Amino acid sequence: MENPALRMYRQMVQDLEKLSGKWMTDFQDEMSKWTQDLLKDAFDPAKMLRFIRGMGIDMSQFGQMFGRMAQTGTMPQGFDPYVILHLDKSASDEEIKKRYRQLVHKLHPDTAGIEGTSFLLQMVLAAYELIKRERKWK
Repeated sequence: MENPALRMYRQMVQDLEKLSGKWMTDFQDEMSKWTQDLLKDAFDPAKMLRFIRGMGIDMSQFGQMFGRMAQTGTMPQGFDPYVILHLDKSASDEEIKKRYRQLVHKLHPDTAGIEGTSFLLQMVLAAYELIKRERKWK
């Protein structure tokens, strides 16, 4: 017969694993929705930041992380710069540059008027940097 404390511990671990998986799924779903909203010009950065702050996440760490990754060209697996800019890989150089300028203007702290958009701005900068490297722009 199993020790009651051990059984309770195992149940607690299983419950935590379920919660952790659900939290990550919910977080990924929300990030996907926000990204799509951003790319459709209907993005509400304040709403996203309230949600993220409510989870106790310090977004400045993510902005710094993406900035470093963009400089070195080492982005996480699955990071598609064309998805971030909402463009096809077949987009012309001019289309990419135009979309990049639009997003940078929209997310820049001086025009966004919302504290904490640096994370999103860093994602756009990182995406553009990767495309520049891929297309061998100077």
